[in-house]
Amino acid sequence: MFPEWLPWLLQVNDSQFPSGAYAHSMGLEELVQRGVVKKPDDLEMFLHRQIIPSLLAFELPFLIRAHALAAASEPEKLRALDDELDAWKLAAELRLASRQLGSRRLSLVQKLEEDPFLTTYVQSGAPCHHLIACALELRHLPVAAAVCAFALQTISGYAISAMKLIRLGQERCQLIIRGSMAILAPQLEGVIASPPERIGWFNPLLEIASMRHARANERLFIS
Repeated sequence: MFPEWLPWLLQVNDSQFPSGAYAHSMGLEELVQRGVVKKPDDLEMFLHRQIIPSLLAFELPFLIRAHALAAASEPEKLRALDDELDAWKLAAELRLASRQLGSRRLSLVQKLEEDPFLTTYVQSGAPCHHLIACALELRHLPVAAAVCAFALQTISGYAISAMKLIRLGQERCQLIIRGSMAILAPQLEGVIASPPERIGWFNPLLEIASMRHARANERLFIS
């Protein structure tokens, strides 16, 4: 049967959803400036070696916990996760970008559909990181749908940003997204069924790139 939540998922996960993500490269611009990512093959390798492992070891298990707490309407425990995520983001640019994206998402979601739980959470002064915002807005959906949506959003965000930074056409961009999701998808079921007890991933490449990006002489992206 047609799931009633599907139109909502398609709308809030659309690349044109005005969360402000288009203004952030999440460290990718500096990696291009430094010559780490120079061509489409480099982008593909970057996604496979840096982003996918990070999703599997950190973001997606963290999202699963946040989704469970949001679905159970436990704002205090969700706030604790939000604060923990704030501490994980060492680079100020990545931390502020995540907060901005999350706050904008929740602000628009509240306009699309009034939700007292969201209103209360936002008014609590929580950091409202992007991952937490996704857990909140998708809390009525199956966790598998939320996990897949967040993973696709993360990978496509880097790929679409790369189109402004290197010689990368739309067709190749979509092929890279498809190839990355094909590698990630078979592993999602295991992460959902048995999330790791110890969650964490240290990615100094992106952290250092983001810190350097803050002092770049010229920038196309905010972060």
